[in-house]
Amino acid sequence: MPVAKADAAELSWNRLMRWRGECHRRFGGVLDLPVCDVQAEIEGVLEPGIRVLDVGAGAHKPLKNTVTRSGADYFALDTDPDGEFDFRSFEEISVQVSFHVVIANQVLEHLSAGDAFMLLASIHEHLSANGVFLATVPNAAHPVRQRDCTHITAWPMNDLYSLVRSAGLEVSRMARYNKKPLTRNPLKKWVVMAACEAFRIDWCDSLLIVGRKET
Repeated sequence: MPVAKADAAELSWNRLMRWRGECHRRFGGVLDLPVCDVQAEIEGVLEPGIRVLDVGAGAHKPLKNTVTRSGADYFALDTDPDGEFDFRSFEEISVQVSFHVVIANQVLEHLSAGDAFMLLASIHEHLSANGVFLATVPNAAHPVRQRDCTHITAWPMNDLYSLVRSAGLEVSRMARYNKKPLTRNPLKKWVVMAACEAFRIDWCDSLLIVGRKET
């Protein structure tokens, strides 16, 4: 199915919902997603000489060392007044400038659905051909992960998929991860998994999605 190009319109309910069925057909439910090592996932999209934009980098730029260690060129974008960044907004980036990889690590939950769509539209504009977009968000299926006063929008996996597709990107991978591994104790593990299935929750606290800009 061809990918619709993002435009300047706000993200409508219909725009967000149109890709839900495709997400389910491709990836199933949240408990069907593979459990990944998020650090390895990020390192897997990096290579020497590419340009990487860290959107919502944070004042301490926790991803900078990972990017520069790979030999890639690191650029940061954030509005935090306490940090120093290459860009404060996409308006500061020339239309001639593009990036091979754009990362939004735990950023989209701090935006409304409409603002998240506009952000991804800008990202799409500045991705090079075959460029990669990688995002992580709190897992909306986790029982407590959304308890943060700065979180505005919870992103269930199907809505996250719809957002990326609506912005004109093809989704190549979805996965989930947790800061701590699942217990190895058989009884405790059984209890956790049984509770997840019974209450439609997930022990993994975050989701990862990888999109690509097709030529």
